[in-house]
Amino acid sequence: MALILGLKNTTSQTVLANGLINLGSAYRRYCRRTTNGLPTFASNGTSVTLNGSGIYHITTTLVGTGTAAGVLTAQLYENGVAIPGAISSSTITTANTELRTLVIDYYIKVDSECVLGNWTVAPKTLTLVNTDAGATYTNVLFNVDKVVG
Repeated sequence: MALILGLKNTTSQTVLANGLINLGSAYRRYCRRTTNGLPTFASNGTSVTLNGSGIYHITTTLVGTGTAAGVLTAQLYENGVAIPGAISSSTITTANTELRTLVIDYYIKVDSECVLGNWTVAPKTLTLVNTDAGATYTNVLFNVDKVVG
């Protein structure tokens, strides 16, 4: 049985360059405890932590505009590091007037590791970062499906 987490934020938010995008709150959740007793997914508004080993499918859709002409860009980060290829961008020619839809679709693998002779899961924390010019996002959808494990 698949485990899912769906977050959405329909409140307008202005995000500076290299700022975290607020993912919002859960609108769908089917979660179980991991072998370590932690919830499979933990979220706090700006991040999602994957606590169980396995493969997760991440799909995020953002609607926004630039606060200045330039490139509207959102990128998925894992443990504070940009994930190459997990990025979406669109050019804005007139600030605050052109709405663009950005989509990121990516798979994340969470492994177990041996720490001091004990097997444990190395959790991964995911964030969305507005990597170029300032932007205003009016709709953010962040879905996580645990597909393997």
